Amino acid sequence: MNSMQLVKFDVLSILKSPLTYIAIVLGTAPAVGITMIMVAQDIDVEAYVILSVLKWFFSIIGMLFVVKTITRDSGQGTIQLYLNSVRNRLSYLIAKTVSIVFISLIVTGVVLLVTYLVQWSINGMGLKTSVTWQLFIFYLMLFLIYGLLLFLINLFVQKSSLVFSLGILLLLVYPIVTPFIPFIPQIGEKIMEALGYIPIGYLTEKTLSDDITFTNVQWLINIASLAVLMIGNALLITKKDI
Repeated sequence: MNSMQLVKFDVLSILKSPLTYIAIVLGTAPAVGITMIMVAQDIDVEAYVILSVLKWFFSIIGMLFVVKTITRDSGQGTIQLYLNSVRNRLSYLIAKTVSIVFISLIVTGVVLLVTYLVQWSINGMGLKTSVTWQLFIFYLMLFLIYGLLLFLINLFVQKSSLVFSLGILLLLVYPIVTPFIPFIPQIGEKIMEALGYIPIGYLTEKTLSDDITFTNVQWLINIASLAVLMIGNALLITKKDI
């Protein structure tokens, strides 16, 4: 199996889908609307404000792309064609991982493009060059860790609807539930502290906050999580009957 051909197919299926561009328009609309309201009220609009708004919406959109990439073959019943040998199974895992990297690039590019267009139209305060790489690294960690986790779950259950729902709910439900966690008697504060060291916790939180950088401890957790997920997926995909 040619891994790069599969990556090309994954990326083109996203770029050629009309739903992709509908999602981009819907994800961009809130930021543009907020900008128009602030400009109408003579309020200075900084590019960082626009970036913060876009970041969360495109985290959801990017996750939709990731889930589609992961579940498409099992949903269409064609996954068995790719997994007819151990070598092909590992190539398939690598191809899906590379596809997620490209999705991170695409989402980062769209968010930065819209941000710069808004910045140019209103002559607001610009973004620092370092933000470009920080945003890409943030999306890369978010989509890789979530993506490899969902890939592992998909190998177990092979139910596209369940994986799709889980991927979106993890990003949508967490911000709703988090404010109530501290009210849990005795353990609420400890749970909140622990979430700062769990990828699903701090990655999801960063989709809503202005901070897109990682502490040294979080970097170690990110690297360890990716290693464990890659090894777990590799072991399962080579052993499990699909």
